[in-house]
Amino acid sequence: MLGGFSPGRRDSRPAFHLMKNATLALICLLAAGSSAAETPSAGPRADTLTFFIEGVECPSCIYSVWQAINGIKGVSDINVQQRIDSYATVTFDPAKVSAHQIAQAVTDAWPLHGKPYVASLTLRVPGYGQGGNAAKVDAVLAAQKPWVKIEPLDKSKGEFVVSFLPLKLDKKTGPQGWNPDTLTRALHDSAPNGLGLKAEFEKGE
Repeated sequence: MLGGFSPGRRDSRPAFHLMKNATLALICLLAAGSSAAETPSAGPRADTLTFFIEGVECPSCIYSVWQAINGIKGVSDINVQQRIDSYATVTFDPAKVSAHQIAQAVTDAWPLHGKPYVASLTLRVPGYGQGGNAAKVDAVLAAQKPWVKIEPLDKSKGEFVVSFLPLKLDKKTGPQGWNPDTLTRALHDSAPNGLGLKAEFEKGE
């Protein structure tokens, strides 16, 4: 009988050869699994920003803002809170949508009390007042003017408010307008590409 197993026939090969082959096969499988585990596939990037929102006065406002942001492709999580400083914390893929588009969606939400909602970011640069940093930081902030207006909240603490200028969207897909990466890289990256300063956006409580 060729290519089969007969119960009346004994394998003439020594048993240790079978064990050796099985061991080698197991080692190969483990090595392949280890290699796959060491090189995981890169998933989509997720950024989280807190947008402080003017005009939120009631639970229906919260839903209106949430609904406007939820309709954006690339947004994966939204938490809208009504506080003295109401905010929406949004997690999104910057390869699909920009912070500017999210802010514009807030402005375009149905205004339940007559005035549009307005989204902004709060930027902190703790080293702003040290040495000659102030003039350098001001120059970086001024360079963002085509897309956003950045004004001081408290210069002694290096705090600024980032207000989004109106964004006219076209029909193309993907991010449009301003994303904070441009600003944070210019502040945070080491010279000569940046100022080497700590820069962060305030988060909602």
